Amino acid sequence: MSYSYIVKLSHQNFSLAYSEFRAILDSEEMPYETKFKLDEFIIFDSTKEAVDLLLRRAALAVEAGTFIELIDVERGLRDIVSIVKESLDNENSCVEIDSIRGFGSEIAKALVDIIGIKSLCTRKKKESGMQPIKIALIANIALIYRVIYRRRQRLYSDREPHKRPCYRPGTMKPVLARLFVNLSRVSSLRRELVLDPFCGVGGFAIEACLMGLRSVCCDVDENMVMGARINIEGYDCHSLVDIARMDAGLGALASYRVDGIATDPPYGIQSVPRGYKSLIHLMSKFIENAYNTLKNRRFMVFAVPLQLTKELDRVLTEHGFEIKEKHIDMVHGSLTRTLYVVKKNA
Repeated sequence: MSYSYIVKLSHQNFSLAYSEFRAILDSEEMPYETKFKLDEFIIFDSTKEAVDLLLRRAALAVEAGTFIELIDVERGLRDIVSIVKESLDNENSCVEIDSIRGFGSEIAKALVDIIGIKSLCTRKKKESGMQPIKIALIANIALIYRVIYRRRQRLYSDREPHKRPCYRPGTMKPVLARLFVNLSRVSSLRRELVLDPFCGVGGFAIEACLMGLRSVCCDVDENMVMGARINIEGYDCHSLVDIARMDAGLGALASYRVDGIATDPPYGIQSVPRGYKSLIHLMSKFIENAYNTLKNRRFMVFAVPLQLTKELDRVLTEHGFEIKEKHIDMVHGSLTRTLYVVKKNA
């Protein structure tokens, strides 16, 4: 049975977050229909099974709920209050009011006066199991929904690079690693296989494992492979991960046939393995081999420094990949990269 839901995505990374939202539901072949988008909020029709799966996997879904109503604030506050009170179960629910990025702060104060402080959520009420009815004020609109999910950063904190059994500097954080895997459109329900050919100490493979995916984790550096083995064992993922020392630019990669590729290639000149003239040279050989490894009509996700984008566009097209998405990701002051989502043409 289909219901209306609302999800609040990461505002700072909205294009990536919305792409992840669609990628998860599409990869799992779950039914959904987007009804309305307002800044970082998506209202959509779907099933409980689909929403549960989305929220188990999504890295950039901040909050979600069962949708109640969308109201133009100019209609008056009484309409908002009336709908909220109809939705309240005084013993099991409370009210939260959020002025998104400061919009409607005066309206929020007026709503508190009308609804009453006693009906507002407190930490104690939420810890006791009371369910929030949320009023989100944004762009002269009030979005009303019953909160069913909030992202808890502490679920990722135990997997931060410096807390893993084996740490290496420059390792991608688990939220982004999970995002890359999700954008590669591999299905956890079908236990599909995802490849990370520049795996470092195994961050992508850990996130894939925790979503129920199988993965192949490769790196040319023996020390990285050893580190990956330690981390994979540390998160009890050895049954779902195959680890190998392998050069992503060599043809041995084609011995695998995978459902998706998600990887974070080396960026700096000093990071490029011996035998390659440049990062472009390495990426060209990798893309050539990736085409032979990836199944038809499946997806690959990776990032490169922004200045290489024009050359990579050419290389991808020459090797039979269709560029589906490109996202700009500002890592820090000296590094802006392009995140590619590409599809292998049959």
